[in-house]
Amino acid sequence: MFILILLLALALNSAIKAHASCEGNRSLEALFGPHVSPGTVIASSNQANFSSVVGPRWSTWETPAWSGAIKPALISDLKQIVKIPAKNKIPFIATNGGHGAKTGLGAFDGININLQNFNTVSVDAANNRMTLGPGAKLGDMASAVFAAGKEIQTGNSWCPGGIGVTLGGGIGMLMGLHGLMIDSLESVELLTASGETVTASKHKNKDLFWGIRGAGQTFGIVTEATYTVHDQTNGGRVTEANFYYAAAQNRSLWELIATFDNVLPAKLSLQTGMLYNATTGTASIWLSTWYVGSLGEAQPYLDKFAALGPFSTEILNLTQVEVYYQSVTRGVCDNGHLLTAYTMGVGRTDPDTLEAHFADFVAFSQANPAYFGQSYMQWYSNKVNLQTPSDATVFPWRDVQAWWLLENIVLDDSLLPAVDDWSVSQRDKFHVTSGFKDEHIYVNYAIGDEGPAAWWSKANLPKLRALKARWDPHNLFGKGYSLK
Repeated sequence: MFILILLLALALNSAIKAHASCEGNRSLEALFGPHVSPGTVIASSNQANFSSVVGPRWSTWETPAWSGAIKPALISDLKQIVKIPAKNKIPFIATNGGHGAKTGLGAFDGININLQNFNTVSVDAANNRMTLGPGAKLGDMASAVFAAGKEIQTGNSWCPGGIGVTLGGGIGMLMGLHGLMIDSLESVELLTASGETVTASKHKNKDLFWGIRGAGQTFGIVTEATYTVHDQTNGGRVTEANFYYAAAQNRSLWELIATFDNVLPAKLSLQTGMLYNATTGTASIWLSTWYVGSLGEAQPYLDKFAALGPFSTEILNLTQVEVYYQSVTRGVCDNGHLLTAYTMGVGRTDPDTLEAHFADFVAFSQANPAYFGQSYMQWYSNKVNLQTPSDATVFPWRDVQAWWLLENIVLDDSLLPAVDDWSVSQRDKFHVTSGFKDEHIYVNYAIGDEGPAAWWSKANLPKLRALKARWDPHNLFGKGYSLK
């Protein structure tokens, strides 16, 4: 009798789950289906096709508890989709590349709006203009511009969404030549909480355009962005040099890099990565230099790094597109890792801090076999950045000399609390010697606990909050980017 009752209970439970799944999908279909074109796909989280409808996530950390997903076919569908949650108090997040992992998103229970169908890039070379759709990636953007004989600053990766990176500021290899991505942004079409589209530019809705350039994710969904593009530098080719140094050489490397503070050439950018090989128990440092010019022009700088005696050196001549695509071939774009990230902007390169951090990084890696982190530093010339008045955009940190980015890959989630505590302690140490009183956090790298004053500066918050109250009074957008 007990077995019979148990079987009946299990059957009833399965029936309830199946009914709930059908009801959930019928509810989504009933709400959205009559208002969208046949090409729009709607799925509840319990449906078999849900994984093909929901937007991808780069990190599995703090993955939202999606109740369903919608993949609109047309921009007109997207406009209708936004209106319905607003009226029915259904939370949603619109995504493309899925790189926006932030503290607290794991508790989010709502729908995902997947923008990947809007993967459009149009380049008007004659007028030095590019128009980007909300589903295009940085790689799509760079490829189209390069094919037209032009260039534009982007992030250094292939897979994040182009507009998403722009809205946070947009730092990368060509920043020394052209400033931030937001500095080339001419205008956007913004889908607001009301389901209406407004244009924001230097001439229309100027205050809104100020906020979009650095905090754009908090106001709505950008359905189209128009940028200024530039003639290619050096035919669009880059001299890349990769140097690998033994752990004992780290102090000498930091001291050499410190000599570039305030004088880093516009065409040169530097990136270091602290590495630990758990198999061999050895640590090393990788330095990648990108020079947007010929090997002959780059050679005097490369000679300085070669003089330190790296154990391995690689010199490449690549197109800008090939540089960015390395993020795919090197696994940077791989989805599915349990990954957290911490960051800090610094106003000076401090060899003592970097040497101490390297020692801490190695010690923590050795003590925790389930930890596979990499700690990066990125140096870009900020002279062009500083030519833009500080009050022109909400992005406030144009005076940063270098950005620290710690990416923690964890194989055992029980290690996360220890990783977080250690990461916060390292972030605090970078701030102490940064040369800045206030924390300078790049919002695209932020984990989410730093707060709005660290992302956008305390001085900018009153104006930013007023804009939020006007354009998104019910806080439908910007999950993970609280202005409180």
